[in-house]
Amino acid sequence: MKKAGSGDSLKSQSDFNRKLQSGQIAPLYLFEGSEKYLRDQALKKLLDAAVDESVRDFNFAAISVAQGNLDDALALARQFPMISARRMVVVTGFEAVSDDRQLDALKDYLRAPAETTALVFVSDALDNRRNIATMLRKTCEVVSFDPMDEREAAPQWIRDYVTRAGAFIEPQAAAYLVGMVGVDLRLVSNELDKLINYVGEKGRIGKPEIDEMVLNSREHSNFELTDAILDGDRRRALNLLDRIYANASESPQSLSLMILGAIASNYRKMLAAKELMRQNAPNSEVAKAVGMPPFAVTRLNERVRKMDTDRILRGIRRIAETDVALKTSLATPRLQLEVLICELCPREPERSRGFSGQYR
Repeated sequence: MKKAGSGDSLKSQSDFNRKLQSGQIAPLYLFEGSEKYLRDQALKKLLDAAVDESVRDFNFAAISVAQGNLDDALALARQFPMISARRMVVVTGFEAVSDDRQLDALKDYLRAPAETTALVFVSDALDNRRNIATMLRKTCEVVSFDPMDEREAAPQWIRDYVTRAGAFIEPQAAAYLVGMVGVDLRLVSNELDKLINYVGEKGRIGKPEIDEMVLNSREHSNFELTDAILDGDRRRALNLLDRIYANASESPQSLSLMILGAIASNYRKMLAAKELMRQNAPNSEVAKAVGMPPFAVTRLNERVRKMDTDRILRGIRRIAETDVALKTSLATPRLQLEVLICELCPREPERSRGFSGQYR
């Protein structure tokens, strides 16, 4: 099945909100996509609509079935609610379930779900080749939460967010903020809250305010880190990485995966841009394909021209290997990223000796 694009994703969210407002709560949901901010908001809305806060201790459960305990989740879903018309069960970690008995049990439940339970399956991404993905897509109400397009959807979301808070942001400034922070709405909303507090009610947010509150305070940001890596500035990249860890509140594992995701996103964009440039595509077409505003894609193209395709592909492979290592290796997450940065940045005279020389 074709994965929903950002437009389809927003439409499915709109349909979900509309049905929720009219009191329609389905017995089965599949919340899919890596945009966690909107996904968490949707889960909260569903919980508020499904279960009164005063009885949630008895009627709400969140369970990961990564260890093969899908039966436990289904048993919870079959329980009758207590002092409530409905209960809600959120299930994660089910993507790798392959036991035939458990899959048969899931199939039986999906055929006749408990009408007094809202059973929600939550996944960053499902493998469409697996039976469990087919089963859930056919029976659940699917709500997609894909990352927003950088060129149109994300800047518009920013403008709506600021408007709801009683302030104003210039359209060019919204695009500028996306180019600086990216499209992780959890990070974007944090920066917007700071900006809104800075300008006050009915205040105006422009590029100067963003430079003051975001750029200067985020010298150690993921955005600048990936910038330094793509520029081949190893020393600056490692210094920025050090500042990120020094100022982080997240766990090293979570933070490392977030940083790696930002690096991976840029490499995928470079590969797409490289192919389009080979076809002599105009900047406007490249911007549309990689989901970036035109002013940002110009700088991306400058980097891409300096990097051959083999080097980009090698970088993507190393990023994928690091992703696996972060989840399985005994080495610290920070060490894994330091090694990756040293390999992604072009070799520098003298101080790079001792590191891999495959990226020249």
